[in-house]
Amino acid sequence: MKVLFVYPDFPANADDAPRHGFYSEGLASLSAVLKEAGHEVTLLHLTNPAKEEEFKNKIEMEKPDLIAFSVRTTVFPYVKEYVKWVKDISNAVIICGGYHPTIAPDETISVEGVDIAAIGEGEGALQELCKKIAKNESFEYIGNLWVKKEGKVIRNPVRPLIEDLDQLPLPDFSLFDYPNLESSVIKTASVMVSRGCPYSCTYCCNHKIREVYPNPQKYARFRSPDRSIEYLKKILGDYPFIEYISFMDNILPMRRSWFYEFIELYKREIDLPFSCNFRANLVKDDIVKALKDAGCFRIHFGVESGDDFIRNTILKRNISRQDMVEAFDACRGAGISTLSYNMVGLPYEDMPKALETIKLNAEMKTKRVVVSIFYPYPNTQAYDVCVKEGFIEPTFNYRDDVALTQDKFKKESVVFVSTYFESFMKLYKLAERMPGSIGSRLEKLLDRIFCSRFLPHSFLVKAAGTRDRYIEKAKIFLKEKSPGFYLFIRDRLLRTSK
Repeated sequence: MKVLFVYPDFPANADDAPRHGFYSEGLASLSAVLKEAGHEVTLLHLTNPAKEEEFKNKIEMEKPDLIAFSVRTTVFPYVKEYVKWVKDISNAVIICGGYHPTIAPDETISVEGVDIAAIGEGEGALQELCKKIAKNESFEYIGNLWVKKEGKVIRNPVRPLIEDLDQLPLPDFSLFDYPNLESSVIKTASVMVSRGCPYSCTYCCNHKIREVYPNPQKYARFRSPDRSIEYLKKILGDYPFIEYISFMDNILPMRRSWFYEFIELYKREIDLPFSCNFRANLVKDDIVKALKDAGCFRIHFGVESGDDFIRNTILKRNISRQDMVEAFDACRGAGISTLSYNMVGLPYEDMPKALETIKLNAEMKTKRVVVSIFYPYPNTQAYDVCVKEGFIEPTFNYRDDVALTQDKFKKESVVFVSTYFESFMKLYKLAERMPGSIGSRLEKLLDRIFCSRFLPHSFLVKAAGTRDRYIEKAKIFLKEKSPGFYLFIRDRLLRTSK
């Protein structure tokens, strides 16, 4: 069999700016399984929206038997268009898998030209599908697959989760142009030694994905410590230019016994600086110390909202404000930099509530912030809330920058907050450093400015757009032309993080 993966790897409203692509653990794992079974696998890695003629030329050149689209929600409109292009020139079977087909299989399989929607983990299903197609056998009854046949959809049950990740071959990193990935150009390997998250945050697709399996209690799994080290050694052996590791796992220190065994092996056998994700209410001094001793230079936390009602009732984060402040304090005390993930445009949010998120980040003294506009992924609990309250229509445009319509939080205001989030955070940090009444007066002044209904949000966003484009161009230039200097600046900033 000849299998072509198509990986649309660009923002929902992408322009033609040059981009490096991102590594996909799922595709690398699927490729490894298929190659182990003797199939030929190639990748069409789309770091910008495809142009029809170029796309069709690639399909005709590859002549695949099976075309497998990796589909996340925000690129779903593009995939529908690409499927039509394929059907114009090829008789290849088309399968769509990934996050969107798993949480919205009916919508996926209804697309004209899509033959199969894959739900959940695809290793076993894809291997079985390729075997049957290669033997010219019928393939409509394969677990995890919804298959169109004679105008009907055969909805096969989902097979159990792969509980022992050590059974899988190590990922096929060579599927990608690995040295030219976004992380690789700054000498960093993005890795995953686990799958799944045990928490049920309403905005995240994890809780919805977990529901599709017959053994959901096994959803969060880790490779064994030894196999995880073998995984890392494979990357370092294949790509000796790597000097940093970025763990993309939902929560690296989730299981204490696994973590301590793994981190000791890591120190002894890998010994490279790394970053990882953690959860504030799980932070303990001994874990932070172990991370620091092993070379952790930055920990990423999901903050999402500074408003207690939104964070814990609507999003079901179940993390207190105090938990987050103490977690960031612990990292700073250990000499580890921090990064916070935040959202704006959330259900029931307004300018004062969004300001609480900014002020919480200032209080936590996070070094770096990532701010995204809330997106209601189909069939998640947060999506259901938004439909019930009339913030979105049951079917909406996946390409919208701001999906929710709320009387108390206009779309132009949402974009303003996301654009100026970090600038205001720095001003509130400055106010905290001011002595006595001067700091409190500055804080009150900032409160009035931020929440003023006379602030020209649209104009300020346009003004910032020019600034941000120059900053982004500078970053790209440094990464491209002088990655060593880029890393030097980053590392100095991390060392001086307070």
